[in-house]
Amino acid sequence: MNKVLILAVHPDDETLGSGGAILKHKANKDSIHWLICTSVKEGNGFTNKRVLEGKNQIKQAKDMYAFDCVRQLEFDTMQLDTVPKKVLIDRISDIFNEIKPNIVYLPFKDDAHSDHRMAFEAAYSCTKTFRYPFYKKNSYDGNPERDRICAVFRKIEFSA
Repeated sequence: MNKVLILAVHPDDETLGSGGAILKHKANKDSIHWLICTSVKEGNGFTNKRVLEGKNQIKQAKDMYAFDCVRQLEFDTMQLDTVPKKVLIDRISDIFNEIKPNIVYLPFKDDAHSDHRMAFEAAYSCTKTFRYPFYKKNSYDGNPERDRICAVFRKIEFSA
């Protein structure tokens, strides 16, 4: 059984970026963990109604995917570029060391959204196998520059 960590910068990124893979891992009886980096807060211009809707959407996604655990870092949404990189790395590293995933799904490193790029850079630091020996390399073509990054597109079929 694999331990899979889905890093979502914002709630909904898990579905948009990895929804099919999550379902496939669940079908394989893998342990699936969801890490959400940011949250919306009233102090940042969001209404109480929007904050409650967001919490409800997280609960719905958690129940729908039957995640084994959900962790939230609670950084301000659309402001990860204001967080010192070391702070972000340390917080993500704590989750990596707690869960010990051997498979990790990260946001696209060249995304237009700065939150996604910042989260990728911090989380990518946690895929160094000499520091995190439980992490399995994703080497798909033997190129050492791409040992830990691979974009995989697969046809995922389910029968009803």
